[in-house]
Amino acid sequence: MVRLWYHENMRVFHDRLVDDSDRVYFKELLKNQFEAFALKEEEVLNAERVLYGDFLEGKDVEPRIYKQLVESDVLVAKLYEFQEEYNQEAGKRGMQLILFLDACEHVARITRVLRQPMGNALLLGVGGSGRQSLSRLSCFIANQRIF
Repeated sequence: MVRLWYHENMRVFHDRLVDDSDRVYFKELLKNQFEAFALKEEEVLNAERVLYGDFLEGKDVEPRIYKQLVESDVLVAKLYEFQEEYNQEAGKRGMQLILFLDACEHVARITRVLRQPMGNALLLGVGGSGRQSLSRLSCFIANQRIF
């Protein structure tokens, strides 16, 4: 439960910070709270990236179970499967994305936001950084329509 608490704080607050010193400070604040739960940092942060998602079982499976995405190779493979499904439906508008771990993390974050009631996000980045493509893939995973 503490791991999920950490993840949600990272999504709600950390993802909005724009300065590296603020991000480091915020992570330390969260880590200091582990003692209140009588846990050590190693017990909570069991992976390089603490990331959760509800799409590993498939995009049409209900109920979707929100669980930790521990194995990065499984996550990458699943997102490539979704990309292939998207390309089959999109035809000429298909995408050929290279899904490295940071891109997969962004897809998980965007999908999380889209699946929330009234979910919305502002994606920032230079042109060609993948905002539109990752959003299209995330919409497909979240069973949302792009307009």
